[in-house]
Amino acid sequence: MKNSKILGAVMAEVLLLLVCLVIRPDFFSISYQPTTGMLYGNIIDILNRSSEITIIAMGMTLIIALGGTDLSVGALVAVSGAVALKLLRWDVLEYNTPGDYTVCNFFWVLVLPLVVCTLMGLFNGFLVAKGGMQPIIATLILMVCGRGVAQILTDGKQFTTGYAPFKVIGQGSFLWLPVPIIITVIVVAFMAWFTRRTAFGTFVEAVGINRSASRLSGINAAMIIFIAFAVTGLLSGVSGLIYSSRIMSNDSNNAGLNYEMDAILAVVIGGTSMTGGKFSLAGTVVGSILIRTIVTLVYYFGIVSEATMAFKALIIAVVIVLQSEPVRNYLSKRRAKKS
Repeated sequence: MKNSKILGAVMAEVLLLLVCLVIRPDFFSISYQPTTGMLYGNIIDILNRSSEITIIAMGMTLIIALGGTDLSVGALVAVSGAVALKLLRWDVLEYNTPGDYTVCNFFWVLVLPLVVCTLMGLFNGFLVAKGGMQPIIATLILMVCGRGVAQILTDGKQFTTGYAPFKVIGQGSFLWLPVPIIITVIVVAFMAWFTRRTAFGTFVEAVGINRSASRLSGINAAMIIFIAFAVTGLLSGVSGLIYSSRIMSNDSNNAGLNYEMDAILAVVIGGTSMTGGKFSLAGTVVGSILIRTIVTLVYYFGIVSEATMAFKALIIAVVIVLQSEPVRNYLSKRRAKKS
């Protein structure tokens, strides 16, 4: 069943790309820019711009596999950017013009945002595991107040920076590819190892299927929930660093806006059931790329930006309906009759 859902997402992505190929063959053109040392093209842009959602969706996959959802990830993206820019430019009142410097040691600029977001993830985990709250309610707290925290950290100001090492995170290149793609590959590889080469992935699925039964079998369900939410907070912080590096600013109002919805959609499109249990990180990656492909297609073909959400919702609705159990059962019966 899970493989058939992933196959549906892959087929939808292939179909979208074929439509692009038929209408505009140059959609797939890729060029090399010697001045930046980076490859450019729509395919590169899709992989690059989907990186923030893909990274967050890696953690969201664990939360949904546990039978919950995390609505705070978008706010944590804003918090991560706010902490980073505060450390880079807390002298903004004295020096208004951004320059190629950092006030705080760059190590802490990278580490403290991740620590803060991880602690916020642990807070969500505590409310769910120890407080007995439903994940959607527990994470709603930080979803509502997270951006307020980001505003408080920056005194309601939008800090900007020109620090070159920080710019590399979101705009640099490595092996001719944008750095966000490299970061995403590393995160996906680590999550695949963490969930499939250790017992953690099996524990997540066991807790997601039946929390009480998993506890009776000796699994510390509360600890699994803690770790899953902490990992999701950490990955949201990574995504926040990429986002703020792209714009070289914090932008607490818009950073990570609607990221939680896109991450949930990526996970569901990739074949992970909202009821918990089995999950697929590979499917989540495909789902994230599919969402970004839709957005790129809309912009590339000149469809008005106001229609982007409706166009995205239409295609995603078709994919999810095709993945639904009644449709898959119907198609299985048709194949059986033909056989």
